Amino acid sequence: MYFLIQQRKKESEKNLKEKLKRFRKTLRDSRIKQKLKEMPLNMNKYLTDAYTGGIIKKYPEDFIVEEITPEGIILEVGKSIEFKDVENWKGNYIHFTLEKRNWTTLDAIREIANRVGKQRKHFGFAGNKDKYAVTTQRVGCFNVRLEDLKRVKIKGITLRDFQKTNRKIRLGDLWGNRFTIRVREPELKGEELKKALDELCKLKYFLNYYGVQRFGTTRPITHIVGRFIIERDWEAAFHTYCGTPLPCDDKKSKLARELVDEENFKEAYKKFPKVFFYERRMIKAYIETGSYQKAFMILPPHLRCMFINAYQSYLFNEIINRRFEYGFEPMEGDILIDNVPSGALFGYKTRFASGIQGEIEREIYEKIQKVENRFLFELDDLEHMHKLEQKTTKKKSKQNLNGHLLNNGFSHRY
Repeated sequence: MYFLIQQRKKESEKNLKEKLKRFRKTLRDSRIKQKLKEMPLNMNKYLTDAYTGGIIKKYPEDFIVEEITPEGIILEVGKSIEFKDVENWKGNYIHFTLEKRNWTTLDAIREIANRVGKQRKHFGFAGNKDKYAVTTQRVGCFNVRLEDLKRVKIKGITLRDFQKTNRKIRLGDLWGNRFTIRVREPELKGEELKKALDELCKLKYFLNYYGVQRFGTTRPITHIVGRFIIERDWEAAFHTYCGTPLPCDDKKSKLARELVDEENFKEAYKKFPKVFFYERRMIKAYIETGSYQKAFMILPPHLRCMFINAYQSYLFNEIINRRFEYGFEPMEGDILIDNVPSGALFGYKTRFASGIQGEIEREIYEKIQKVENRFLFELDDLEHMHKLEQKTTKKKSKQNLNGHLLNNGFSHRY
């Protein structure tokens, strides 16, 4: 009799656990679906109805991104530049130009690090560049031998313009980027095409949206992951990134993501194609630790911050959409940068404009105010395993951040 009672007790406890598990999954899936519905990409305003139609990025060479250094030097594709070595080199840092074709910046850096026998954390760069493109950028490395770098041979990657220096390259260490974009197979022809091009050339500026690359070209969900991280909902953040199949997913990755959402993590790890490097690493970390938060800790600092920055960018795009209703000529209360109206990049101690622009910023800010006490850049939880990066992040968090609303003509307000 005692044995039967204990057996039934164990069965009841097991059934209760399974019921709670299903209930938790239902709530989690509901939260994710709600965010996907509430937060679609919001680059949806236009300054003109003129268009040419056509295709961009048919080939990587159709989209060229050349980084401009803080000194104003354009890192032109295929051209070498002689960077002067520092006089009293301490033997720690080397900078070089990375030219890549059809590589993400993070994947290219990881492969270079593997070739020279170092970890990815030994390398730094100013910002991510497009994958399906030809791009250039400066990269800094620490405690890597120059001769090892010069021996690196990787298809689609070229290293050149080596420079001995005593400083690291951090996120944001650039003046900007020069873009050369080729549009193929325009829908318009002849005079119609010429008329559309003439109309477009009359524009003095364009809306300074953060583009789809910031949110994920294939799976535009990084801003939603960022929102969940800010809310400290690590479970939903993990399942949004590693699970949550979308129509854009191929069959193999869709199956793996379905297994993640079913919490069959070991099988999901096996099914995910190896190209999904970071999803696999996160799943493995969760299997080992049982912690969704710790699963994010294995990501490189650049990638962890990317989620937060994507949500910040999403809100900035929303500011542009609201300001569109009033026009972009300077108005009373605007904070001007280079005589251009600017908009707040919400962060720590955000500086608001006054007037209509201030009303727009505060209204959007109030929508996310419930998580504002741990909003943006306050990444103690994210960074506690990387104290050096944490120190850097805290230092940057005290800046007032704003951005141009127009390019050439709304600006990020720093």
